[in-house]
Amino acid sequence: MGGYGYSALRPRNERSSFQAKFSFPIIGYVAFVVVLILFAFLTQIDGDAAVNVDEGGNRRIIPAAAGHMMGSYGMMMDATAMCVLGFGFLYAFCRRYTWGGITFNFLICGLCFIWCHVCTAIVTSIAEKHLAKAPVNIASMISADLVTAAVLITFGVVYGFVSPSQLLVICLIEPLIMKVNEHLVVEVLHVADAGGSILTHAFGAIYGIGVSLGLGVKSKDIKDDNRVTVYYSDTFAMLGSIVLWMFWPSFNGALLFDDVSVQQRVVVNTYLAICASCVVAMVTSSLVNGGKLSMLEVQNATLAGGVSIGMSCSFNVAPWVPVLIGGLAGALSSVGYRHIAGCIENMKIVDSAGANQLHGIPGIFGALVAGILVLTGNNNRLFSYSTQWTNVSDSARSNGAQFGFILAAIGCTVAIGFIAGALNGLLIRLPFCDKVPEYIVEDDYFEMDELYKGDGANGNAHALEEEGC
Repeated sequence: MGGYGYSALRPRNERSSFQAKFSFPIIGYVAFVVVLILFAFLTQIDGDAAVNVDEGGNRRIIPAAAGHMMGSYGMMMDATAMCVLGFGFLYAFCRRYTWGGITFNFLICGLCFIWCHVCTAIVTSIAEKHLAKAPVNIASMISADLVTAAVLITFGVVYGFVSPSQLLVICLIEPLIMKVNEHLVVEVLHVADAGGSILTHAFGAIYGIGVSLGLGVKSKDIKDDNRVTVYYSDTFAMLGSIVLWMFWPSFNGALLFDDVSVQQRVVVNTYLAICASCVVAMVTSSLVNGGKLSMLEVQNATLAGGVSIGMSCSFNVAPWVPVLIGGLAGALSSVGYRHIAGCIENMKIVDSAGANQLHGIPGIFGALVAGILVLTGNNNRLFSYSTQWTNVSDSARSNGAQFGFILAAIGCTVAIGFIAGALNGLLIRLPFCDKVPEYIVEDDYFEMDELYKGDGANGNAHALEEEGC
């Protein structure tokens, strides 16, 4: 027999209705088959990774070289670790949804890492008006990390409000909408966003708000006890925050492997900004909470510098500038968790994990700051137009005009994210998806004995105490 919660003889807590039992498996298998078929037709292995044999029967060997995308494998794994470990542990904060937060985060990563390649091919084919298969390589895997992060941010907004089957539908729709928005912002409006201030962070948060409203989630329907965190769940969440904090420079700079000067500047600026937000967020948390630190703000607001520096991380600025941006973002996020979150909920908008205080507001703030930096010159309008510009004539826009296009990109992202999210929320209310029996409770989705039910991350500790261990 196993330890507490893992006995082979423990009673099975099977669900009663057909929909509750089979909605997730049916939608999951269908989704996997559809993704597999489309992946087979719309993707291809990168040319450098393909087996190429010349007329003499010799296989072509490509030696390692500076600037080759394989040099970013380490950064790609950092970004992947942020998605799987960072977000995963961060979402372990609720005592009655600890397993749910980690497990469903893992599910999102597994599906979206593959599906994002298909979405890239679909959007590119529509834009270029011919079939354009997406190459599968290190760069595409990094891009998939960035898109998956947006879905994980959305999950934070609807954390505990959606069933696994509803979550699968979100995973299929949101990446495609995000790639459409990315194409409009980057290719049509010509606003670069290397670190995803609005393309990843703000989009994911706003999309989540739309889903929450479309689902009809109301704060009065959430039991206060279900929102409670405990010492152990908050400790898991703090570990997730530290993973995110450590690897954020890689998240912002991984795709710039063929321009070392820009990549180094991105890494340095992100490093400085996130260090500053760590300090100022904690100081502000103490200020707004009567001399004590709020773990919610320590876990989240400390990361706001990485969000806010995203659009301007490639800009030509003095080192003190990202320090200032990160510090302001940390303060803004801490104040947001303390004061703005309640105002948002009073507006009938329910954000379970407070994702808008970490990703939405700081992301939009970061884009506005990038616009101000464009107005200051130093060729920043060119970095805003295209992160890897090569000649000062690459853009004929004035600084003021580029600032206007940044504002348009913010408006485009907010509008598309909110409208698409709301429609997605309405869609998953339809009968084909299983509904959540009770908000922010995981008991219905896992095999667990009575020892664990309703006690989340603290259950085993209570059991050990009762046994005198």
